[in-house]
Parts: sequence; structure tokens; C-alpha cells
Amino acid sequence: MTPVEAVRSVNSTAYGYIPAWALLTACGERLFDRLPATVDELCDTYPDTDLTETWLRVLERDQLVAEMDGRWSTTDAMTPLLVGDDSYADYLGGQVLDGLAPRLMGGPGGANVLADVLHDPGRRTGYDGWFADAEEARAYQESQFAGSLGPARAISKLVPEPQGRILDLGGGWGAIARALADRHAVDVDVVDLAPVVAAAPPAGDRVTFLEGSALDPETWPAEVEYDGVVLSYLLSSVPGATHEPLLAALADRGVRWIAIHDFMTDRGELAAAWSLQHAVFVPGHRSFTSEQVADHLTSYGFASLAVNPIVDQMTAMVTAVR
Repeated sequence: MTPVEAVRSVNSTAYGYIPAWALLTACGERLFDRLPATVDELCDTYPDTDLTETWLRVLERDQLVAEMDGRWSTTDAMTPLLVGDDSYADYLGGQVLDGLAPRLMGGPGGANVLADVLHDPGRRTGYDGWFADAEEARAYQESQFAGSLGPARAISKLVPEPQGRILDLGGGWGAIARALADRHAVDVDVVDLAPVVAAAPPAGDRVTFLEGSALDPETWPAEVEYDGVVLSYLLSSVPGATHEPLLAALADRGVRWIAIHDFMTDRGELAAAWSLQHAVFVPGHRSFTSEQVADHLTSYGFASLAVNPIVDQMTAMVTAVR
């Protein structure tokens, strides 16, 4: 790497928050649903035309929008992602802008949360602390649900052909459960925290929401035989010391297959960054690679391992059958 390339690399990383800030704000404002438009036509909401045009120029850098003769439009490639109901904009403007970013980058009194927990890991409260507020839990799940619809469809195509009921631990509002039920005509039980289950929208006759803890087998449905289990974003959301006992409990429960979808640091350029976000507020967090997950599953008698990318450069799914 030359000195010039080194400077560019540092600056790209250091100032990367600015285009991210512009994009997340655009998603929160649902700007893309208002395009095409000129900056003058946006004046009813954004009265400073120079400020608005500067904002759009930042979005233009990454080909999110394009300008022709003073009229701004969402690019063809971005329209399916960022325009319309249940678009990715719902997730970026909801969970990332309103949920994750304030907690990770601002903190109480503008503190650097990463620096704080690096020095004092005990400051982390985890999802239990976050979801203690029912409205916070609802807002998080609403945006998470919107962002999970696409990955859920991909996951439903990659799991082993179900031969019976499926358990979705920590499944939130059931994006994956719904996709599994629709694709395979199978019944799915979603176990999650009380505030999450209470706010979950109806999901049809095949999906059942149950209050419980993904980490406490005593709260899972008793006397129910499950063919398989899905853990999506669960391992990155709970203390690392719970990973092996959880997998052991599932093995003892007799499931035929396990599918683990998460941020695996060896699978994608952004996987480690997302793992870091969880590490900042999950007590005892443990990052992991797909190889480590596969080794754990093998130790509990699972084989026929497969690793597939789900969210480009961010997440992967390890699937194991016995």
C-alpha cells in the first residue's frame, strides 16, 4: 500500500459515518418515497434548498440517487431496496438510525460507548435491559421484522426439508417462522421474551408465539417433538458462555437439524463490524467464525454441515443434520 493509498484508506474509514448518516436519515425521513423531485418541490419539508441539495449529493456518491436537469430520482438499482412499504428503508431508518446508532455512538451525555465498555465491560445491559421497556421492544421488533423478510425467504429455501414441527428460538415477530410455514406448510413455534411476543402481529394458523427464554429449556414447549430449530441472530445477542449449553440442550431435545444464522467473522467484510456492535452492549459477548459453530455442532453429533451466505458480506448460516 502506497502512502497515498494509506491516507485514502484511513479517511474512507474515519469519515464513513457521514454518508451512513446521510443514508440513515434519508431512510428515517422516507425521502426515497418522495422522489423523483427537485429540491424546490421538497421545500415544504426541507426549506433550505442548499442543505437539501448537499444531502442529496452525498447520497449520489454511492449511486443511491441520481440528478438530471435539477430533478432527483432514486436509482433503478436502489428502488427495489429503498422505496415502498416493507422496504429496507424501514429497517435502516428504524432499527439502525433510531435504535442501534444512538446507543452505540451517542450514549449518556454523548459518551463513546465503545470506549466505555472496553474499559468497563460490566456496563453492558444486553437485550433484556433494552426490551424492559415495552415500547422500545416494539419499535426494535418492528424494524427488525421489516429488515428480516428478505433473509427469511432465503433461509426458508436452505433449511433441510422439514419432516415435522420447527422451533424458532428468539424469533421476534416471526419473519423466518412465517417464511418457513409458507414455503413448507409446516407448523413453527416462536419462543421469545414477553414484551416481544405481546406485540407480535398475527402470523396465521401455522405460527405460534410463546413467551419464554431462548436460553432456558424449561420455558420451551414441553412434550413437543421438534424436527429442527432455527437460531437467527441469537448467538450474537446472548453471552458467549451460554452458546454451548444451549446447543447441548437442543441436542438433548432430539432435533434432527439445526440452522444457525448470524454474524460470523470469517464470512463477509461487514460481519466483524456487526459483531462489534453486539459486543458493545451484550454482556459476555463472544464473536465466532462459521468454523467454530460447525465444530460445536459436530461435537454434539451433527454432521452434513453446510455454510451459506445470507445477507451479502454480513451474515451466513451454518446448517447441520444428524
